[in-house]
Amino acid sequence: MSLFVEILLFAVIAAFLLIRLLGVFGKRTGLEKQRPNPFERPEADQQTDQGNVTPFPSRTWQKDKETTVVVEEGPLSLAESVQRLQRVDPSFNEMQFLGGARAAFQMIVDAYAAGDKDALRPLLSPSVFNSFARGIDERGEPTPSPLLKVLAADLAEVTLEGSQAVVTVRFASEQAGEDDKPTEVTELWTFRRDTKSADPNWHLSATKTQAS
Repeated sequence: MSLFVEILLFAVIAAFLLIRLLGVFGKRTGLEKQRPNPFERPEADQQTDQGNVTPFPSRTWQKDKETTVVVEEGPLSLAESVQRLQRVDPSFNEMQFLGGARAAFQMIVDAYAAGDKDALRPLLSPSVFNSFARGIDERGEPTPSPLLKVLAADLAEVTLEGSQAVVTVRFASEQAGEDDKPTEVTELWTFRRDTKSADPNWHLSATKTQAS
């Protein structure tokens, strides 16, 4: 009998403590105000600010893009230009090129004087060939070659335009002038070659007589 009384007493004490706890903390009904998110501003503050703050135009922010710094090279010396070409086209040799240019100069001048379009075609770019062919047609009859002697040939400029190697040669030559008197002529001839092409031949793409 005493054991039953003790159990009943403990039950009464537990019920009493439970009632007190509920009175202190209350029951959750689902209507309690949620704790504010520390990363969000309360709605009341947002509404108050909207009445006091002048809106700014919207901005679209973009992520920083990777920046490539381009360092512009200054003018290259002729030697540096040749080295740059050789890095793209290791087969380029200055002395061999100038030797071939001298031979091409002689052949082109002689072929033009003779009106030999077939000899000119593989040596000239299409635009230069058309110009030379037109000159031959307008002249009509072949003429003696004016070239007497090639005095000198040296590099004047070397550039790269994409895969195109562009080399300008300064030719000094002795040619027959008025009354067939020898006169020294300085000309700039520009040759081109596509370094990505299997064709090793250069083609004359421009000519210019340089004033003495």
